[in-house]
Amino acid sequence: MYKEWFKSILLIAIVASSAILTYLVWSYEPEFSQIDTTIEGTTNISQGERVSFEQVMSTYQMVWIQGENNTRGTTDPRALIGIREHLDGSSVVSMNVYNNLNRLDVRGEESNDEEFLLIDYYSDVPSKSLFMMLGLSHEPTLPDFTFDRIVVDMKEGNVVFNLIDENRSRVAVVETSITADFLKGHVESYSDIFEAYTPIITNQRTSNNKTAIYGPSSPGSSRTERFMISQVNADVLNRILFLNSPEESPSSGDVAIYEDENHIATYNSETYQYNYTNLNESSASSGNNHQTIQDIYYFLNSHNGLSTSNVLFDYDAGENAATFRSTLNGRVIFSEGLSSAITVKYGRNAVYEYTRPLIRTNAKVSDEEEVELLDIETVRYQIALHDKFDLQKVSKIVLGYDMTYADDQTDVEFIDYTPQWYVKYDGVWMKFNEGGLS
Repeated sequence: MYKEWFKSILLIAIVASSAILTYLVWSYEPEFSQIDTTIEGTTNISQGERVSFEQVMSTYQMVWIQGENNTRGTTDPRALIGIREHLDGSSVVSMNVYNNLNRLDVRGEESNDEEFLLIDYYSDVPSKSLFMMLGLSHEPTLPDFTFDRIVVDMKEGNVVFNLIDENRSRVAVVETSITADFLKGHVESYSDIFEAYTPIITNQRTSNNKTAIYGPSSPGSSRTERFMISQVNADVLNRILFLNSPEESPSSGDVAIYEDENHIATYNSETYQYNYTNLNESSASSGNNHQTIQDIYYFLNSHNGLSTSNVLFDYDAGENAATFRSTLNGRVIFSEGLSSAITVKYGRNAVYEYTRPLIRTNAKVSDEEEVELLDIETVRYQIALHDKFDLQKVSKIVLGYDMTYADDQTDVEFIDYTPQWYVKYDGVWMKFNEGGLS
């Protein structure tokens, strides 16, 4: 009898322990919070995101001028985008275009009591694209004026936008329904992220505080940032862009060629550059800059070709071509050896040519060595002293990043983003290096 009791007790104990172990297994949660890593997630600066038109048409810097001796600026997206978002729902009251800059003035200028913003873009932007970005209602009959700088007069009364073309030869004066106090209040809410800026004069076209070149007075030191990268397979782009699977022709060195009857694409595995051409489409211009930029934006967005870090970097009206570059910490990214820009040429009805890099960053790995950046006035001075360069041909000076392969030899590929001054010289962007430009 005791033997049977012992078996029953043992069986109950086994069943109970099994139930307890089952519960512990199913309810176990690993304690990931105890894991330590230096890898940080980052915004993907490659294909794969849907972004707004306003995001990719963003300015690269804002300069706030209050009187003669108070000039500050910022490239922080929080201010560049945050201030703009409050203007939605306002309207354009009037717009007049003048073929010289004599009509470019701001209130309070004679008494050195002016207050205005300079909003700078990398390239010319159509005025109708600006009104769309800001959500400003306007008459469709207004002229479409291209510009790369806005002088925003917010001294008093209603805000006036003075749009200046890249050649500094024409101005469009746009009166708005935005009150000066309303805009100033929003600018002041971001005052803590503005830093000292210095105006640079390079020629007669940059000879006053509304047309001068501006940049951080003393940017000091900044660290090179290292990221892990991965490659996007060219077949992914081929499936998106070709109606039928293309034939792959014999490779020529590092370049693979894909083609069908009406399309051709190439991919350079050394530079990561992919180039697609639509042989069905004419490269003729439509003549409507605002519509062309929208068409290019819609094409890229519908093909997951943009990210939230991309901004319009250049628009060539003659070629119907828009170029977008990635940014990091509000600074644009350049590279000499790696593909780093997205360019779309739009024909009369569809995309004619599409070029882009097929790499993307996965995670920030570390901060590397510190780079000491020269003051902007020193950059201007060294260019002026150089025998091979003419300071009068300098139209922009910006802080950017130089994207290069990291020095480390590992099985995983890394790239470094090194802070660097860049100069737009005679219409071409060049890296400032050892007193010269390259």
